[in-house]
Amino acid sequence: MWSLLLILLTLLSPQVQQGAYTPLELTFRVYDDGYVAVDYLVSLDPTRVEINITLFGLLYQDLIIEDQEGLPLNYSQFEGGITLESLGSTSAHITYVTPDLTNKSGRLWLFSVEASIPSTILLPEGADVTDLSDVPLSLSTVDDAPLLIMPAGLVEVYYALGIVGTREHALALIKEAEAKIEEAKAEGLVVEEAEGLLEEASKALGEERYTQAEELASKALEEAEKTMEEAHRAMEAIKEAEGAIEEARGEGRTSGLEKAEALLQQASEAYQAGSYGEAEALALQAEEAAEAAEKPINPYLYIAVGGVVTAVAMMLLLRRRRGGGEIAVEGLLERHPDLRFEDREVVRFLAESGGEAFAAEIRERFKMPRTSVWRLIRRLEREGLVEVKLVGGHSLVRLRR
Repeated sequence: MWSLLLILLTLLSPQVQQGAYTPLELTFRVYDDGYVAVDYLVSLDPTRVEINITLFGLLYQDLIIEDQEGLPLNYSQFEGGITLESLGSTSAHITYVTPDLTNKSGRLWLFSVEASIPSTILLPEGADVTDLSDVPLSLSTVDDAPLLIMPAGLVEVYYALGIVGTREHALALIKEAEAKIEEAKAEGLVVEEAEGLLEEASKALGEERYTQAEELASKALEEAEKTMEEAHRAMEAIKEAEGAIEEARGEGRTSGLEKAEALLQQASEAYQAGSYGEAEALALQAEEAAEAAEKPINPYLYIAVGGVVTAVAMMLLLRRRRGGGEIAVEGLLERHPDLRFEDREVVRFLAESGGEAFAAEIRERFKMPRTSVWRLIRRLEREGLVEVKLVGGHSLVRLRR
């Protein structure tokens, strides 16, 4: 009676059990475009209502699942596998196609998979195996296609399409380098070195020095890719420098800006000449010079108000030396717990300086860029901690008491 009840509960309850299947056979057929056809046979526990099965890859095209009699099984997908409605089935034959098991870098392909049982791998026709993660259990060819049987575990197979050292393979590499060079030239980039290597590769191909032609073509491809990367970095640096110069000009900080503009001009000329590394370095220097630019002092105004400025500065200095009264700065900071660390340090500095200091003094004390100091001062103004007054053309930052 109890055994019958247990069987009925087993049949009626929706069980989703992992570990209720055993891999039996596993085959991967790799195609020229990197897609892989997977053929997977597993045994099933016939008492389970549903079974989760982990598959290889994440995208499953043309997925077909049949039981031991060739009848289709219902299933639903989850990330990394499927859930089979498998009650009464003793095995499942799973076939599908996925692009997720291969990766191409330059002329080399990598097939990679983690398998719990030995697997059979059929590579594309004419593929040349260059490296393996482990010693294969078997290695043969079928119609000029390498056939490997690899042990369980992580399987990594590096291969190249077209046999290394042949005219076909050298020609394929030359065409790949040509395409990359044309892409760079379409962007207006100077790729003379890559073009020279490609010309040597073509010459070696014509003289039937195929291995050397492959090496030269690979170098031409690498040089073209490197040039494009350097050029993109240089152009980004030039744009940043242009933005910094425009910002300085908009704020009236024109003193020293001519140096930044001259450096930017040199960077642009180096870029046009194809010296992309030099262009990036010059653009970075131009950006730094623009950030360091300051507002000019009107000489006539300076003469007219020089005495007044000096007197005011002396008064401020004397007042600061007298202390100006003790400021309970820590209590002040406690009422503003959300202040940043650097904001708190500036408030303490102002308190130590008699409650006020020029913006230039803050920059010098904390070695901060002009723009960073002004953003900090604006934050303290919004918190109601300081006020800013213009004294003789200079910004005086004063703690609110």
